[in-house]
Amino acid sequence: MNSRKLWFAAFAASFFVVSASAATLPTATEIFNQMGFGINIGNTMEVPGNPTAWGNKFPSEAYIDSVKAAGFSTIRIPCAWDSHAKDGVISRSWMDSVQVVVDRCMRAGLITILNIHWDGGWLEENLKDDKKSEVNAKQKAYWTQIATHFKNYNERLLFASANEPATTDDNYRHETEILATYHQTFVDAVRATGGNNASRTLIIQGPSTSIDRSVEVYQVSKLPKDNIEGRLMFEVHYYDPYTYTLLNDVVDWGAQVYPQYYWGTGENLANGSGVVHNCGYNAWAGAMGDPCTKSQMDASLGKMKANYVDKGVPVIIGEFGANDRVGVLSGSDYDRHRKGRLAYYESFMNSCKANKVVPIAWDTGHEGENNMTIIRRQSVPDGSVFDKDVLNIMRKAYGLGDYVNNGITHMDDFVEGGTPSSSSSVASPGSSSSVPLCDAMIPECGWTGLRSVPSATVKFSTGLARDGSMLRASANIRLFDMNGNLVRSAGKNMNLQGLNRGLYVAKSGKEFLKVDIK
Repeated sequence: MNSRKLWFAAFAASFFVVSASAATLPTATEIFNQMGFGINIGNTMEVPGNPTAWGNKFPSEAYIDSVKAAGFSTIRIPCAWDSHAKDGVISRSWMDSVQVVVDRCMRAGLITILNIHWDGGWLEENLKDDKKSEVNAKQKAYWTQIATHFKNYNERLLFASANEPATTDDNYRHETEILATYHQTFVDAVRATGGNNASRTLIIQGPSTSIDRSVEVYQVSKLPKDNIEGRLMFEVHYYDPYTYTLLNDVVDWGAQVYPQYYWGTGENLANGSGVVHNCGYNAWAGAMGDPCTKSQMDASLGKMKANYVDKGVPVIIGEFGANDRVGVLSGSDYDRHRKGRLAYYESFMNSCKANKVVPIAWDTGHEGENNMTIIRRQSVPDGSVFDKDVLNIMRKAYGLGDYVNNGITHMDDFVEGGTPSSSSSVASPGSSSSVPLCDAMIPECGWTGLRSVPSATVKFSTGLARDGSMLRASANIRLFDMNGNLVRSAGKNMNLQGLNRGLYVAKSGKEFLKVDIK
């Protein structure tokens, strides 16, 4: 054997690593039935080049566990890849960093959606003939690497082809045709990696993730061809109306259009000069039109039900939300806005439930003006509930009572080949049993430092030692399973309780130790 082969290969040969055969995973509809409602880890892993550059910490175990304890069943990980790749090859340190987040979500028992996000618009802003070959080549290369890395993960890990692919041509049709090739490349690349990916549920985005465009120019008949039935979901986003949910400044669209702060009817709306800020105000007519109500949501989401859900393709609303105008408004104006905003969330959640689509809230962790944050990440305690009113509205729509943190049970059997087991974990905001592993993306992060070690140099020394159910060392300890997956990280002392039975490898500095859990 070449001395530069992975050290793992030599070690595994000595200790009887047995790979399990791939399972046939549940259908997309069966997965949908477990998804409930969800939340995004926004403005983090999708930040080009550095996940902490937009103000959020690397997602901690305490934060992820608290998401589950809050009642969310689904979590979406918007993720950059192109800015972490060179010549089509994703850096190993970035792949390991993403795995840490995926593992924390999976271990918390969440349905976990991993996508290819904006990342400079290399795909989303290039639905163009002269870019088609280049984008398809990258799409194939990236999804082949991502899918290969996670091929043994169970059905709770879903892959999503893109984020918000922007269609801008007059009738959206030609760009949608180009987008269809990107989605087909995604499906083909993932399926070709085999293992659990042969039957994993995959998510396809509509043109501009627009409900109307997804009905007018796409539809079920244009979904990618798949070699297995019933394993595709469809994704749209909902920020309607834009003037209410996202517009922050006055714009000239042939008339002066103002940000709309007040949603609903009656006392939720402003009078006098404030009428221009009512949702439904018609700037071109210079008068109040139809106020914004749940019936408009029902009409939009009803299109997804009729055109996708009722035809056997589950639908996720991958992002939705409305800015909280805290800091923009004050006093009775803010009180009126707040009342309407809560009514907006209540109406939307109830409409999603009635139309059988999965709502996944956009959440960036930002806590100031125009935020959509529900779970705290930028202040302490990490993982505590930031907006309990919105959270309780979401819970109520899905039959849950008001939020109480009762903790969660970790699920450690999400990678095929392990012995199913679980360990109890209380989601205590601000505390965690492990530390962020890969936020610096250093070469030694995660498994990376082990992969380049020649097999002839691997040594098991007593500097890193086991003492009953504890590992002790003079430096931080990382524990890996025999497939190279990072299982646990700690400081100089690591508790082994709660692990699946089997063989592991511990690493501390340049020292390695075989760990046999019986």
